[in-house]
Amino acid sequence: MNVKINGTDKTATLSMFNDNTGVDSVVDFVGNYDALADGKFVYDDETGTYSTDQDTFDWWDKVITDNKLLEERIADLKVKHDPEAVDEVVHASADVDLEDMAAAVNKALDEGFEGSEGK
Repeated sequence: MNVKINGTDKTATLSMFNDNTGVDSVVDFVGNYDALADGKFVYDDETGTYSTDQDTFDWWDKVITDNKLLEERIADLKVKHDPEAVDEVVHASADVDLEDMAAAVNKALDEGFEGSEGK
């Protein structure tokens, strides 16, 4: 997702690329939280880019990075443990604000699978 930062000449990229599927789901991820509909990102048909302010870009960049790392951790845990048990921990801990979700789920995974990740 190419993003023009308002008030600058800077263009940056938001990406949530899944190495296993080869799909970049960042537009779906951002859209699922209404940031494409609420005016935080404005799409320009001519350039094929979105525009937003620096603070919004930085916030989404962190949230996307945190959640991508969380997805990778969850996938790894599902290989080492019962996938349903991992899903139970994830679902039980994910009912928080988006910016807090990765930290909350990671904490729950730490508690639920303590010592089992080779730490």
